[in-house]
Amino acid sequence: MKKLNLKILLSFLIISLFFVGFSAKAEKLDDIIISGTLKCGVMLDFPPAGFRDKDNNPVGYDVEYCKDIAKSMGVKAVIVETASPQRLPALISGQIDISIGSVTSTIERSKTVLFTNHYLVYKLTAMVKKGSSIKVWDDLAGKKVGVVLGTTPEIEYLKNCKAWSQGCKQVSYKSNADQMLAFKQGKVDAVIDASSIIGFMVNGAEGKDYQVGPVVPNFNDWISIAVPKGEYHLREFLDTHIFWTVDSGRYAELYKKWFGGEAPPLVRSDVNF
Repeated sequence: MKKLNLKILLSFLIISLFFVGFSAKAEKLDDIIISGTLKCGVMLDFPPAGFRDKDNNPVGYDVEYCKDIAKSMGVKAVIVETASPQRLPALISGQIDISIGSVTSTIERSKTVLFTNHYLVYKLTAMVKKGSSIKVWDDLAGKKVGVVLGTTPEIEYLKNCKAWSQGCKQVSYKSNADQMLAFKQGKVDAVIDASSIIGFMVNGAEGKDYQVGPVVPNFNDWISIAVPKGEYHLREFLDTHIFWTVDSGRYAELYKKWFGGEAPPLVRSDVNF
């Protein structure tokens, strides 16, 4: 009987220690709230989603969205400048808490991080010099096209240009800044990027010599916030925040402020998440 009681006691202790250890592991959302800061990885060379104003302060749609999230958490927003190729590596390594850097939620990327529901949607479009002969998508055949390495615009261009007899003529750059500098210097005939940044460039002070070119066919660039793998509670919190941002009219307000025009729907009519 004593041996039986001892076994029961040992079993109870093992189970108790398991649950104590399990409950002691704090979730990312709890860590953020306890720390009092939310570190958002944002691209600051991608206006109007993220850039620096004349006083060198981070501004833009993604910057303001991060600040809204931090406010709903009751913490301070910390904007961490994160280049395009580092958006997910910085998240995985723990340098940032969330990546809100206009990240497309692809199947491949979903293997390493969790994505929220969409908080933004872009088209992909080309920018060309005014008076260019490039009017429709197939006019890009045989032309040098500037894209950013590892991004959705590069992936979609390479997918479509394979149909041309001339093949693909892309020049891949490490950043949007390098891409746009090459275009200004005439090293490429066109650049492809999100419709937001192209519109910002064309309508800006330096855009008098540029015009919007053809749209990448059959593509919507669905944009999500990325969170570390396994942090489901944090993702659910952000999904709730996105819903109320839309329902309250804040999404429409932010979109009009930074992109202009009417905010596009964040879901397909034939899909219900």
